[in-house]
Amino acid sequence: MIVSTMSTAPYVLGAIAGVALVKTFFRARRAVVKEGSVGACPGTSHGGGCDPSLEIDTPAGTPVYSTASARVVAVGDHFVLVASLSEPVVLMMNGITPEPIVEGQYVGRGQKLGTAIGAHVYFSVTEFLPGGQAVAIDPASWLASRGQKIAHKNTNPGSSWCEGGRHIEVPLAAGRGCDLHEPDKGGFALLPVSVSVDR
Repeated sequence: MIVSTMSTAPYVLGAIAGVALVKTFFRARRAVVKEGSVGACPGTSHGGGCDPSLEIDTPAGTPVYSTASARVVAVGDHFVLVASLSEPVVLMMNGITPEPIVEGQYVGRGQKLGTAIGAHVYFSVTEFLPGGQAVAIDPASWLASRGQKIAHKNTNPGSSWCEGGRHIEVPLAAGRGCDLHEPDKGGFALLPVSVSVDR
């Protein structure tokens, strides 16, 4: 009787290399916009109210992407709202010309939702707690804790608190002023992320 001692290691390594190659060339964008920079962090607006959204400065016509696998819950002339399929959050992209998408449609993470209308795109995150209460989540923290970025290509890196990368400290003026909450931890992250919201 002849027993084969052929190893499966070359096949496993080949499969891993194949997946890495596919991800290199066909990976989904892990950002809100293709290119841009932070225009303003969430916080008190000029009128004295609160604006819990992240303002992104980007050229008109810049692609805007879904940052989660989600269902479209609303489409307007200048905005798209999507509900994540993996957590109880609704993401809003405002200041865009939407793609031809319809309510109820599935969109994948990294799928193009539209293009920037003018110089600003606004991104916000709302979480629904048990019982139906809705709370504003700091969008920069939500992105960071899920391995996402504000822009695929940052055209003007700055030093605002919401540009803290994997370590974000939301100041009292934004945390308490806008009643911002910390995001739930992401399901998968390669690098550690720390988020604190001063409320």
